[in-house]
Amino acid sequence: MTNLTSLDPAALERLRKWGGDKLAAQMVRLFLDNSGGRMDQIRGGVAAEDPDEAEKGAHSLKSSAANVGAEVVRGLAGEIESAASSGDVEAVRTILPGLEDAYSQAIADLETIMDGIEAT
Repeated sequence: MTNLTSLDPAALERLRKWGGDKLAAQMVRLFLDNSGGRMDQIRGGVAAEDPDEAEKGAHSLKSSAANVGAEVVRGLAGEIESAASSGDVEAVRTILPGLEDAYSQAIADLETIMDGIEAT
């Protein structure tokens, strides 16, 4: 298996323990299908100077990232959620590039995971 540095393997193992590869695949697929919308919500909140919108997107992204073990994404989304809840759009704007990078890496790693699950 490839070294999936953006993911905490314990999270996926926990999903497998609870529901096998089927549950792990469902949770990863949900993240892959829905997280882009949360990223768009954060970006839109920044563009519109709407911290409430950015906070909502970050909160949802943080929770779903935790489910699949995307810990860097979870942490940065949490930072954005906190900054946005304080109304600090500039802080959100500053954190967002790091989140973009971490998100891209997590997506690539999760797609690798899905390829492995679907091949079994």
